[in-house]
Amino acid sequence: MLLLAGLALTACSSDDSNTEPVRRTYTMTIDATKGANEASVRGDTRALTLDGSILNASWATSEHVYVQGKLLSDESLFWFEGSIQPQYAGTTTKLNGTISLPSGWTISIDEAIGKPHKLTLQFPRSGARDYTGQIGTLADIAAKYDYAIAEDVEVEVKEGQVRGVASATFVNQQAIVRFTLLDKADGTTLLNPTALTIQYGGESLSLTIPADTYTTNGAGVIYVAIPGFSGKEVTLTAKVGDDTYTFTKSGITFENGEYYEINVKMKE
Repeated sequence: MLLLAGLALTACSSDDSNTEPVRRTYTMTIDATKGANEASVRGDTRALTLDGSILNASWATSEHVYVQGKLLSDESLFWFEGSIQPQYAGTTTKLNGTISLPSGWTISIDEAIGKPHKLTLQFPRSGARDYTGQIGTLADIAAKYDYAIAEDVEVEVKEGQVRGVASATFVNQQAIVRFTLLDKADGTTLLNPTALTIQYGGESLSLTIPADTYTTNGAGVIYVAIPGFSGKEVTLTAKVGDDTYTFTKSGITFENGEYYEINVKMKE
């Protein structure tokens, strides 16, 4: 449901008030690539996989990319229904799929603008980026929290076809951090908390961690997707049985599109 500079929504009308307007459907095709600062990894299995301490990036054919734009009239943002999907795996791909507008609306072209329409593309989910509900595994991050967007994507609209003018480059919207949690008392005992809260400046996110997360990751290891920030104080609070462990450090920076591995010695 969209349309930046030049894409307008107009209401369909009918002389028969009992007739439901027909949903307007479009086929969208555009080439796409992962950005140079892409930290996350996707393959055909739609998984984040580690190569030593490096996360490698590629498209997965199982992914869905969602389309967002603006109304010319009031600049409000909205999402098309439907999605576009990678047609083959790799660092570059062709996205193709069907998108549609709600009943009663259609895309009209404003010839006076004289330039291509622009859209925003986002995966793996549409809507506002939401990092709540993480369970601490790479697979969970890949499926729900590894957001990347391509902004100001130029497209042409003609006869029910939406086609990209140039390749869309996607950029990650968060850092991915591997925390290894240790008991500060001896510096070696690994902690397997059932809950972890990360406070960074005035913001925070909380994880509820099932036991099988540590079966997947290894003892004490938790992966977290965190929106990037610079120079903030970070406090980790972990619940281990009836005990609470904490760690605080100031001047922390996490950059979007980067992967970090950090050992944290937490005090009971």
